[in-house]
Amino acid sequence: MSQITSENTFETAIIESLIATGGYTEGKASDYSPELGMFKAEVLQFLKDTQGRQWEKLSAIHGSDVENRIIQRLYKEMDLRGSLDVIRNGFVDYGVRFKCAFYKPESGLNPDTIALYEQNRLKVIRQVYYAKKNKNSVDLVLSINGLPVATLELKNKFTGQSTAQAKKQYATTRDNKELLFAFKKRALVHFAVDDEEVFMTTRIEGGKTWWLPFNKGNHHGRGNPPNP
Repeated sequence: MSQITSENTFETAIIESLIATGGYTEGKASDYSPELGMFKAEVLQFLKDTQGRQWEKLSAIHGSDVENRIIQRLYKEMDLRGSLDVIRNGFVDYGVRFKCAFYKPESGLNPDTIALYEQNRLKVIRQVYYAKKNKNSVDLVLSINGLPVATLELKNKFTGQSTAQAKKQYATTRDNKELLFAFKKRALVHFAVDDEEVFMTTRIEGGKTWWLPFNKGNHHGRGNPPNP
């Protein structure tokens, strides 16, 4: 098989595009914790670098256990409120509020808010081993500041597979008891992708999973325009 038509080449092309035009950097799959459902070191580094005063306040309270205590609080808040609410509104521990993401300011008048927005860390991570009990992996994970927001299963029609196989893979081998795929708990959306079409779902539920097209359309019809 020609290497240019392999699934790995397709994966690499997506990663390179996200890095070149999307503001992403490539992360390490080994940093993912299936038990926590997040990239722990990335989360902690983001909080330390962007919210130093808050970190110092909690360090005075928790001492040497501050990292574990913060992660425990974040885990509980995501479990209780869901990842979307936590990413939008942050979390509080002992009266100290942390933001999990900074949103683009409506104007450029305040350089401090622009600087914080630019400290968001978008990562694309390939072949993430998400399961606690086996070595199952998902092709790509997208994260913001260490928190997963999307997963992607990639197929290439040159290898005889398409989004149909990606959907089936989600339905049969992606367990929604795993944190990465648990509804509202971690990743917010899941994509089945091939070189012609994309489908998305927000809830992995075996054979009941409901997929929606995520395509540009073509002359008021389904799919995408032909790639020149």
